[in-house]
Amino acid sequence: MSKKPTKSKKKEETKLTREEELERENELLRLENTYLKKLKAFRENPNAFHEKHRQKWHLNSKKKDSD
Repeated sequence: MSKKPTKSKKKEETKLTREEELERENELLRLENTYLKKLKAFRENPNAFHEKHRQKWHLNSKKKDSD
C-alpha cells in the first residue's frame, strides 16, 4: 500500500478555486497595505503612536482598579 494516492487526495481537497485564490491574495494585499500605512505613520511621528497606546493602557488600568 503506497501513501502517494493519499497525498494526492489531500492536495486535491485543499486546492482552492481561482476565485478563492484571488480572495486570499486580495486579503493579504489589504493586510500589507494597512501595515505599511501604520508603519509610515509611526515613522513620521513615533510619539503620537506611543501616546495613543499609552492612553488606551491607562484607561484599561483604571477600569481594573475600580473593580
